[in-house]
Amino acid sequence: MDYQVQLNNGQTINLTNAEFDAVAFTATLNEQKINFVNIGGAIINKHIIISVLPATKTETQA
Repeated sequence: MDYQVQLNNGQTINLTNAEFDAVAFTATLNEQKINFVNIGGAIINKHIIISVLPATKTETQA
């Protein structure tokens, strides 16, 4: 599934065909000892993440 991660600095990280375990990711975000998370190979400070949303696919008609 594709996801968009929106950051509070205006950047958006697009994850294509990401294997995403929402329960494990939520637990990581809620762990006070952890400051950074790995999102699609990028190490991000968890405090700048605004949202993680499923990306809508644009379909083109032929």
